[in-house]
Amino acid sequence: MRFFGGFLPSFPGRRRVLGFFPSRREGKKTQKNTRRRGAGSAGNAIAKGVEQNVITVKVEGLQALQANLMGMQKQVRYAASRALNNVAFKANAEVKAEMRRAFKGGATPYTLSAFKVIKADKANLTAVVALRSDSGGKARSYDVTLKHLFTGGTRTWKGMEGAFRRIGVLPPGYMIVPGDACPLDGYGNPPKSLIVQLISYFNAFGEVGFKGNMTDKRRSKLAKVGKSASGYKTIGGVQYFVSRGRGQWYGRPQHLPAGIWSKTGIHGVDVKPIFMFVRTGKWRRFIDLQKIGEQVVGKHWQSEFDAELAKAMRNAK
Repeated sequence: MRFFGGFLPSFPGRRRVLGFFPSRREGKKTQKNTRRRGAGSAGNAIAKGVEQNVITVKVEGLQALQANLMGMQKQVRYAASRALNNVAFKANAEVKAEMRRAFKGGATPYTLSAFKVIKADKANLTAVVALRSDSGGKARSYDVTLKHLFTGGTRTWKGMEGAFRRIGVLPPGYMIVPGDACPLDGYGNPPKSLIVQLISYFNAFGEVGFKGNMTDKRRSKLAKVGKSASGYKTIGGVQYFVSRGRGQWYGRPQHLPAGIWSKTGIHGVDVKPIFMFVRTGKWRRFIDLQKIGEQVVGKHWQSEFDAELAKAMRNAK
C-alpha cells in the first residue's frame, strides 16, 4: 500500500510478513505436495519511502513461490493482488477510525471521505491508500486542505483568511482562529453562515459590486440600534469591529487583542471575541499514517494472502 499525503519518514528497512518456503529436508516431496495443500508465501512485504509524503508497501519475491506451485503463477499473482486490496481497504477503514478518535468533536463527513483506495492487479502488485486530490465539491482539494493533519507543519490559508488579508485586515504571517465567544458546531468548527456573514459585513468578498457584500442599511438592521429608557444608545442586535491589537492605531489606543469582535448592549459595552488573529504556527501531526500502515499490514497480510491463495487454487482450471 502506498500512502499519499501522510508523512515524511519511511518504514525502517524491510519488514518480513510472510515466510513459508520448503525446507531442504523435505526436498522434492514438499514441492510436489505444495499444490495439493495450498500452502505458500507471498514473499516479502516491502515498505519503504519512495518520495516525500509517499509510502509504498508492495509484494516482492513471488518467484520462489511461483516456482514451487508448478504452473500456478497466475493464481499466485491474482491471490496477492486480492490480498493487497483487502489490506488496503482495512487500512483505509483504520485511518477513518483514527480520524474519529484524534479530532476533537470527531471527523466531519467531508474529512472521512478524504482517502481513496487505488487497487492492485496481477500486473501491478501495489495497492494505494491516497489522500484525494479532488475537492469533493469544496473550493479546495483534500490534499491541500487536510495535508497538515497527516504531515504536521503549516497549513494552507483558508478562504476567510484570504478574504480578510485581501482587504488589509489580516496582517501577513497571521491566521484566524475561533475566539472564546465564537459559536461552534458539533465538530468544533465555526458555522459557515457566520463566516459568510462576517466576510459580507466587512465587504471582503472580492468581486466589485458583489451583492453578497453587506450594505449600510443591512448592517444597521443587524445592529438594531435604539435608546434605553434613560436615553442611552443601545445595540439590541450586534455590531462587529476589528481590533488590530494592543497599541496606538490611528492616533487612538487599543487594548483588545487583534481579531474580530462583537459588541452589544448599552453603548456597546458588551464586547466579545469572535475570531482572533494569531501568528501562523506549525501544527503537530494528528495521525501517523506510517504507523497505521505497519500495524494493518502486520496484522492482516498473512491471513488475507493465505485465504485468497487457497480460494484461487480451489477455483483453478
